[in-house]
Amino acid sequence: MEPFRPAAPPGTRSTTWWWFLIPIVSFGLASFVMVFLGGSKLGSRAHMWSAGAYLLADASCFVGLLLPYAPDGQIPPASTALILLYLAVAWLGGTLHTLYLQQRVARRDPPRLPDPAVAAAAWRANRRTEARQLLTTNPATALDLRIGRPDITGRQYDDGGLVDVNHVPPAWLAQALQIPQPLADEIAAARMQHDGFSSPEELLIYCSGMTPDRLALIRDYIVFRPL
Repeated sequence: MEPFRPAAPPGTRSTTWWWFLIPIVSFGLASFVMVFLGGSKLGSRAHMWSAGAYLLADASCFVGLLLPYAPDGQIPPASTALILLYLAVAWLGGTLHTLYLQQRVARRDPPRLPDPAVAAAAWRANRRTEARQLLTTNPATALDLRIGRPDITGRQYDDGGLVDVNHVPPAWLAQALQIPQPLADEIAAARMQHDGFSSPEELLIYCSGMTPDRLALIRDYIVFRPL
């Protein structure tokens, strides 16, 4: 008995839905390919061996077509029998067999949906890109939306987690950027001494606790609105 596997969520489409089309459009000639594929995915020797029967049906059809016709133009009974056998086994039987296998494989390997956490992270990355564009093209709107200011309560715009390094208090710098508090204090002191930062690289120049590796981790989250 096969182990229980959860069904695919409603609205998802199995990656095997098209399998049955191969025997149909190939007039059964490719039935053995799809049956062998389905059998191999299920680990079923019986289905893989049955693919050989479809291959033999293909061969019987070719033999039937190659048999010489009678002088009166009639198809010899032997040819007719072989062709009918092919139609019954390789074309019709292969299509039905493939339909069965594709459903078995779909139940065994339901389509994978994106992880909700990964999808949420991608959405927030897009929000950061949108918010950066607002900072560049419409600074007044960005100021009104409090972009980069997680320390201000009551914000209604989600900027994806941006942090305005020139204005956010040191405690919020440490929390929002997940950096040590001493480094956050050093950033706050350096921004006052140099009238704010204008680029991520200045953090490396003026803050001894900032390293290239740490900057690479936070680069996508930091913005620099003038003081």
